[in-house]
Amino acid sequence: MFKIVEPQWWITISKFLFAWMQASGFWAYRIPILADVFVFTYPIYFLALYIYGMAKKKMYFKRASLYIFAGAIVSFVVNIGIQFLVDKARPNIVLWLADLKNETILNKYMPTSSFPSDHATLTMSIAMMSLFRGIKNKDKKFLRFGGILIIFSLITGFARVTSGVHWATDIIAGSLVGIIVPLVLMWNPLYKFGTGIAERIGKII
Repeated sequence: MFKIVEPQWWITISKFLFAWMQASGFWAYRIPILADVFVFTYPIYFLALYIYGMAKKKMYFKRASLYIFAGAIVSFVVNIGIQFLVDKARPNIVLWLADLKNETILNKYMPTSSFPSDHATLTMSIAMMSLFRGIKNKDKKFLRFGGILIIFSLITGFARVTSGVHWATDIIAGSLVGIIVPLVLMWNPLYKFGTGIAERIGKII
């Protein structure tokens, strides 16, 4: 297992952001919520797409929902694989930033290894799967979905660094996984194979 230590200048930035958050009653309450809330809303996105496809009797949206979901799962599995190879303690452990009053929603259930960030990987992969699908099919709806979800992902990453549960490099690495995996899955042979499976599942469900 590889042990990674955060560069000193990133440590300084993490301390500054956490201190800034703690100094503001407004942000000390809201940033920990922003660190997790978008992860909870993404299942609504999948479900809404699928239900819309059912209501309109359009396999296109059902297939899109299943394929984007599959992309998120593959990205997450890759991320977990990297975490097994890397040992990196979270900033709230290294810097003694733990604050029970302002912890994130999922703080109690987080693994001790922080690299790469699962939240960054999942939120970015779903955003990029939507964006790439929009590009591939020249579909403005999915281009908009992707753009909005990228903003959500960036907010999540910033909030997780500011609340002290991730280093900036964890977020960057997680976001890269969330970009690279969808890019690979959009390679034409994989895309045709994946959408074919999604269509079969869509017809069954």
